[in-house]
Amino acid sequence: MTAKENILAGLTRLLADGGMARSGGGAALLRTLQPLLDAGVVAAERSGAGRRLVVRDAAALRQFMERDFPNTPMAGQGTGRAGGVARFRDSKTFASDTPEIICVRAWTEEALLKDGQPAGAARASLEHGVFSFVMSRNYALRGLCALVENPKVFAQFERLRLPAGLVIRSGGGYVSQRLLDWLAGQGGPDFSLLHLPDYDPVGMTEFTRLRARLGERARLYLPENMAALFARFSSRGILGKGNNRAMLAALRKSKLPEVRRVVALIDSNNACLEQEALLLPAETI
Repeated sequence: MTAKENILAGLTRLLADGGMARSGGGAALLRTLQPLLDAGVVAAERSGAGRRLVVRDAAALRQFMERDFPNTPMAGQGTGRAGGVARFRDSKTFASDTPEIICVRAWTEEALLKDGQPAGAARASLEHGVFSFVMSRNYALRGLCALVENPKVFAQFERLRLPAGLVIRSGGGYVSQRLLDWLAGQGGPDFSLLHLPDYDPVGMTEFTRLRARLGERARLYLPENMAALFARFSSRGILGKGNNRAMLAALRKSKLPEVRRVVALIDSNNACLEQEALLLPAETI
């Protein structure tokens, strides 16, 4: 059970039995009950060598539960986002069951197949700028594909003049576990992935995740003028976050030479490079 399910179970048991051992519900339940203890709705009484929670006002406890834990039944949707709202007023109570929607831009119809046939991604990209689909095993990638996080790089990927037949937008800086599983499960013998992240601790950690699952099929994009880009356009503010510094410390021990190269640039400049710098004209460097 999730933490909130445990709390609801404890409250339900307390209401049904009228009392329970104070140690029987755990710290999370006691924190939830604190306003009720302060109000006298529930009392903590001595019981033998310990203490016992006793319900003094069952109606008030029931009202409290209905307010914070509506527990509305939903046929077939008990543990998804909607189920979390219905039961706990919190969509993040349960892992998401929402299908993963993949956004791509393609320049060749052979880059994305559905059931073995071209999915029409190149035509849709030409006519509408993007092609989206609900991720499933019916779709397969072929040839060199790229993965980016930034929407501007995604929208202007052609300016990089890279040989990828398709670019995927991961979004949010982190590759979701479902997308990672889908990429790792691609069976095409010619499939490979070129990763274009931010050149910061998060981006290098994400590439490390990709390489761990895809092996040599995953490559990190390192432009020839990487050192010049760092020298002129890198930002020191990114390293101000404690979690970034912790990730950077771990990345210094990486066994991947391309990651160590980026880490060396981060250390020598005391700064990180955002991927939008890849779109800057060469004459600005």
